[in-house]
Amino acid sequence: MSLAFALAWVATVLASPQAHGAWGVAYSPADPTTPRPAIVFLHGMWAGPEDACPPLRDAATRFGFLVCPRGNTPFDAGTMWTGTAADAAGPLRAALDEAARMKPGKLDRAAEGTLVGYSNGAYFAAELAMNLDLDPARLRAAGVRRVMLAAGDQDETRIPLQALAQTLDGAGLSARFVSLGPGGHAFPPDIASRTCAMIAWVRDADPRVCVGL
Repeated sequence: MSLAFALAWVATVLASPQAHGAWGVAYSPADPTTPRPAIVFLHGMWAGPEDACPPLRDAATRFGFLVCPRGNTPFDAGTMWTGTAADAAGPLRAALDEAARMKPGKLDRAAEGTLVGYSNGAYFAAELAMNLDLDPARLRAAGVRRVMLAAGDQDETRIPLQALAQTLDGAGLSARFVSLGPGGHAFPPDIASRTCAMIAWVRDADPRVCVGL
């Protein structure tokens, strides 16, 4: 498993085959001719997969299915994630099941997937406590090989995330922090290329796959 954890992002919306419902939104890979893994995205609060997921579509579908489950708790006009990571597992499995129906036999659930979280969703993506306390031994035991942490330069999480990346890397788990630009807890205009580069790193993929974003 690879884990991407970022606290702010957006991208341009491009056409791609999709499925959607009460469970969330999913997009098929740019190349669906062979079985591909899932890139699972957990959105933040106040949002839903319909508005939070499309910005990541063009970047993520270069690697596999983009699967965006809906938060498990209503919040304002959208939803959010509450409870424990186990509480998020049900919606996630439901979204993966629906994505698999899009292209029967093409979602490789046995392959290494990539988990991405934004804001509130990031805490559940990484099974985090509110103080961003990630345990490297626990992550390795779960099969996580790489962790990418990201935030805007003005985001209040930037400094603790930088320190956390150094701690994880020093403990023998490959980890990096990357800046999302000069902004704060908001979406930079070049998020498609940034997201693609982050996914490529956590998946140890050829970064040239991101050319053109």
